[in-house]
Amino acid sequence: MKFGFEYSLFSPGHSRRRFFTFARSRVFWHTSPIIHKDMLTRWLRFQTRQHRHITAINWNHQVPCRSFHNAPFHDDLTPADDDFLNLADFQHYQESPEVQAYREELGLYNSDSGARETLGTRQKGTTKSPKNDEPAPKKQFVHERTDSYTFAALCTTKAPVAFVLRLLDPYLNLAIEDYVYNTMPLAQIGNCNRLMFYVNSPCVVIGKNQNPWKEVNLPLLSDLKLPLVRRRSGGGTVVHDFGNVNYSFMTAKEKFDRFTFANLVVEAVNSLDPPTKIKVNERGDIITENGDKVSGSAYKLSRGKSYHHGTMLLNLKLDVLRKLLHRDELLLGHVHSPSAVASVKSPVANLGIEKEDFINVVILKFREAYGSVPENSVTGDPEEYDQAELLGLQGFVEAYSERDCETFYVDENVELPEEILTVRDELKTWDWKFGATPKFEHRFSHPKQDLHVTFNIDKKGVVSGLKVVSESTSIKDLFQFLQQVVERGDAVQYTGRNVAGFILDDGLSEWLGNAIDGSS
Repeated sequence: MKFGFEYSLFSPGHSRRRFFTFARSRVFWHTSPIIHKDMLTRWLRFQTRQHRHITAINWNHQVPCRSFHNAPFHDDLTPADDDFLNLADFQHYQESPEVQAYREELGLYNSDSGARETLGTRQKGTTKSPKNDEPAPKKQFVHERTDSYTFAALCTTKAPVAFVLRLLDPYLNLAIEDYVYNTMPLAQIGNCNRLMFYVNSPCVVIGKNQNPWKEVNLPLLSDLKLPLVRRRSGGGTVVHDFGNVNYSFMTAKEKFDRFTFANLVVEAVNSLDPPTKIKVNERGDIITENGDKVSGSAYKLSRGKSYHHGTMLLNLKLDVLRKLLHRDELLLGHVHSPSAVASVKSPVANLGIEKEDFINVVILKFREAYGSVPENSVTGDPEEYDQAELLGLQGFVEAYSERDCETFYVDENVELPEEILTVRDELKTWDWKFGATPKFEHRFSHPKQDLHVTFNIDKKGVVSGLKVVSESTSIKDLFQFLQQVVERGDAVQYTGRNVAGFILDDGLSEWLGNAIDGSS
């Protein structure tokens, strides 16, 4: 039976209510003026006349009877019904952007007209169902903004926000990420989750507690003129270029979990039907069904907040990645760094989807999971929510309630706080990139001569000890100047160029300088 009614008709103090109609396993709603009780009595009598006489509703108001062979609904509505059912305004109903996005995700999209069907525009017999051979429409950002809100204001807003950075400077992108994290309000104030995406120009990024001499082929990095970047979170070493997207999810510290957001990303990506399905492994990394890693994760927890960020490999130049992360110890020396965090070597693969598709679908999932429900929605009214629960409509109401999630694009035209630029400059310094490395030992053996050299590197990347082993006294003498400087306690920064400058033989100085970092 088709059935329609004003379910919150008797709720006092409300001028507008939700009107639901049910039929053909579909449910639609709209806001409409209150249906008068006489009108409701008349309508109910019409619907049940052929079954039984209504005695339960008695408002002492007699009305003439009229017969309906079918309950008015959707396909059956005519202009004659507008006044009777108080639906004149409803024919001008427009779906909200959130409902449109949800219908688009379900494939209920009219590709010919570029618009979605509404009750007011749909004609009987014109129902369209998605064709299997039609490509799924691309998902769009919701509440997209660039200049209408200032960047700084959105960073402190008490609502979820997604930021999409269109800047390629890796130092600047990390500085923005740090700023958004530090200015995000605490969870007690409300739902203040943040989501961020950015793509870096080619570079190598190491974790906060890693040793670049151990993790990276520094001479090759120098030859390619690629920057080394040390982030402010943990995790391992990754290679960035235009073929991968970096994402960051920020939330309250008590809500931190290694797997929650990774699973959200997996669910979002798999909905795109990628060439290979992905899943989350026991370490929280995202891998393919074959076990190849497509995204690693890094985390930071501080001051009641947390963030989880990762690098999704989409179309990265994997051959360059492997070379940059491969060190031949016979040429580049052995690094003993027990206090540093070592990367976990894993086979990697590209996911093979477009960057915009990845960003869009994850934003949609973020909005569904963490978007805030406005106060004027049906779920924000306890009385209406109770009635929805009575009717078993909680899931429907929740799914179709509008959820807020701003999407803000950051490009070169967006004014950034001075604090971000200061952090960017700090991330560029040698003291941070190399000097923040924990103490370590670097041992070299000359490939042709009887020579073994060991450097001890202290905090701030300063040479604190030197040991030269050789049966040839003349070879040892070539290092005496460097030995004196180190023993005197002079601050010698551990770079190939600095060390080579104190060695009295051009061949040996070039050998060590190149082996250290390629800067001789």
